Amino acid sequence: MRWLHEPADVVRIHQAATQVEALALEQALRSAGVRAWLRSRQVPGYGEIIARASGIWGDLLVASEDEAQARGIVDAYLSSVKEDGAPAAARMGTSDPTERRFAGILPPLVTLFRPDGAVDEEAVRRHVDRLLEAGVHGLFTLGTTGEVMHLRPQERRLVAEVVLDQARGRVPVLVGCGAPGTDEAIAYARHAQEVGAAGVVVIVPYYWTLSDAAVEAHYGAIARAIELPILIYNFPAVSGRNLSAALIARLAQAHPTIAGIKETIDSVGHIQQVLAAVRPRRPDFTVLCGYEYHLINTLLLDGDGAVPGMANVAPAASVAVYEAVRRGDVETAAEMMRGRVDFPSLYEFGAPLFVVVKEAMAMAGLIEAPTVRLPALPLDDNARTRLRTLLTTLGML
Repeated sequence: MRWLHEPADVVRIHQAATQVEALALEQALRSAGVRAWLRSRQVPGYGEIIARASGIWGDLLVASEDEAQARGIVDAYLSSVKEDGAPAAARMGTSDPTERRFAGILPPLVTLFRPDGAVDEEAVRRHVDRLLEAGVHGLFTLGTTGEVMHLRPQERRLVAEVVLDQARGRVPVLVGCGAPGTDEAIAYARHAQEVGAAGVVVIVPYYWTLSDAAVEAHYGAIARAIELPILIYNFPAVSGRNLSAALIARLAQAHPTIAGIKETIDSVGHIQQVLAAVRPRRPDFTVLCGYEYHLINTLLLDGDGAVPGMANVAPAASVAVYEAVRRGDVETAAEMMRGRVDFPSLYEFGAPLFVVVKEAMAMAGLIEAPTVRLPALPLDDNARTRLRTLLTTLGML
């Protein structure tokens, strides 16, 4: 939601040191439903001089009746991201992404099949190389976009081994180890450790809805079984439940190897809550968004990057947005994303995203055919026409 005009009665609640900090706080307030405006103190051509002299980029304003709530949100945000006396968002342009284990753009690889439905090892290898050449910062194999739910156990192990072999340590490779039972998830996690994964990603067991105690027991058992970093995979649309920030904080506090979270949830507010709950005690905890259109907000809130499915198609575009924010050029990053304002429409084809991704890859000439396995179905002709139009609008074809 945007509020285009300031009301007559506004109050200043914060003086932001940088534009990055100002935008992050504005987003935090607006995500909570608080009306907020930024008033820059910059003068064209004299921005650096004014900033050096005053230490202030601009003012954060709210409606007077929202002042108490707004101050609470700003105080909570600043305390959650403050490190060495300065907000982490203000250091976005100079921070080193290796401070946390995993950061940047980590595409969730599609699993490519031959026309007969068998795993196409050579196509997987070519795809890994293409993504690395585009500058991605890591890879995530055997997630939802990887159609892991349609692979047999031996195929899951094969795909993990092929991706790790082809990556050859050039970037960290995360391996998805989701399963409906804890013992099965542990078996996949141990295999990932044996073949050299940098970490594992584990979704909440599905089929029946787990209590908090059951979730804690599941992740605790995996943490005790392996030495690798573990990323929680929060994807309520397929797991049946959303993990609360408090639960995630308990898991992170109880198990040092629980190193981060992949937030496939269409809520910047939840990402913010997780950061506020976990980071004060675990500043090393990685937070990655699953929906690419939340990348800038996630970074400005001091998150670490994204696991964007469409990076299978256009990885360089996602990398460019990440790198722009990281060097402090939020305006350029925002302009790039404005050119992709229709991005959420990719989730409106009545099909899982991996179907859309493979169709897009075929349209872009990256693969020969968008083969998926039942019960997933390819797009029909009308949907393909709509997709081609959308991809053209997004600059992906």
